[in-house]
Amino acid sequence: MKFIEFSYGISNDENPLKAGAYATSNALKYLDTSLENINIVFLYSSPDYDPEEVLNGVKLILGNKIPIIGGSSKFGIVDGNLIEDGVVVGILASKYFHVGLGVALGASINPRECGRKAVHDAIKNLGMLPRMVMVFMDYCKFEEEIINGIVDVLGFTIPIFGGVTSDNFEFKKTYQYCNDVYIDSVVCVAFGGDIVPKISVGKITDENLDSNKKITITETNKRYVYELNGVNAIEYYKNITNFRGSNQNLENDKKFYLSNAFGVTDSNGEIYLKGPIFIKNGVLVFGSNVMGGNELSLFSINEESIENFFEKSVKLINNAPPNYPPSVTFCCISSYLTEISKESVEKCLKSCPLNPIFGFTTYGEVVLKNYYNYTVSMCSLVPDLASISAKEGIHMITKYPATKETILKINELGGSTKIEELAKALGIHRRTAYDRIEPLLQYGFVEKDHALVKITDFGKLLLKIIKK
Repeated sequence: MKFIEFSYGISNDENPLKAGAYATSNALKYLDTSLENINIVFLYSSPDYDPEEVLNGVKLILGNKIPIIGGSSKFGIVDGNLIEDGVVVGILASKYFHVGLGVALGASINPRECGRKAVHDAIKNLGMLPRMVMVFMDYCKFEEEIINGIVDVLGFTIPIFGGVTSDNFEFKKTYQYCNDVYIDSVVCVAFGGDIVPKISVGKITDENLDSNKKITITETNKRYVYELNGVNAIEYYKNITNFRGSNQNLENDKKFYLSNAFGVTDSNGEIYLKGPIFIKNGVLVFGSNVMGGNELSLFSINEESIENFFEKSVKLINNAPPNYPPSVTFCCISSYLTEISKESVEKCLKSCPLNPIFGFTTYGEVVLKNYYNYTVSMCSLVPDLASISAKEGIHMITKYPATKETILKINELGGSTKIEELAKALGIHRRTAYDRIEPLLQYGFVEKDHALVKITDFGKLLLKIIKK
């Protein structure tokens, strides 16, 4: 029995309107429910498309009532594949959870207030305490402040997951979807109801340390680093990485400088990779803020590093309760990792066991209250079966009172029995036993193989409740 349905569609049509419409139509083909039961649609599209036309194509199929969120992405992530120059659409449908949306403009002008407003409106529109919040934001150079604003409203107990929309490393063609197209915005989606988010991130470790040399930032302006150890930052970087070439050669060698990244270690020993994510006018530009006096370490990021990011993220998800298969796993992969080795990223996606997996490549990953730049982060959505079984069980027993006695008797008979034996144990006719079994089958508390009836894992959760 499916408690949460997820389906996806892809299109690489050159026409943005058609691409949006085709991807949505393809997603609907694999959905067992009707449009009325769709909770939310995720839309990621190439930065080279006209986003207004892509969104119009999606709405051409779905209409204007279903919430649509997402944004630009160099690659869409769909079950083991990186989709370039295309549109990917993911659809979530369930009666067991609800969503509320919020959007705020002016992320680069008043980032903290933007974060507060977007999440406040999302929670208000949800109308209940959220189980998690997803966030999509523009590349505005104040992402940490946006997260701080969200935390101001949420506190530290409600998990946050999401990322910064990306483009083709131009850092100026990013956009966001929230039933419309926005730039310089923050979009928040609050999820409430009977779902459990399992969130993880693959972090860098000292194993990737390339140099033990002490490196101190001696001149900086937030993300722009001018001097390291009192020396011009570019010259120092070329020396410590053994780069043989001009400043222009380094600026053009994106894979080299993304593969040799500086990191900062916080007071808890956690390492945050910073960059450079690009080099401009002879200055190292980092992906998140640093301060003068920060000590840096140089890390080598390669194919093995990417595999480790995936392995750690998957392991954390698998080890987190509850131990139910995910309905969908949302994935945010750093765009910098795909530049280092697209092949390794695709290889890891294809071997990932948390299917279906769906997401986008980012300029920054948001996990809980933290902001990362070189990570693989995941959020598996699983149904809260304990809560659902209680609600559905009460509804079923209220409507069909005899089902309580019936499932208890099946349990007494070892958890599985033939219907004829069940009828004898209950002292009823076999036909009546079939009638009693029908609601249990309908609600998913038992399964039937010919004349054999067996209590499902979902039914075992109900038994824990009705035995009390």
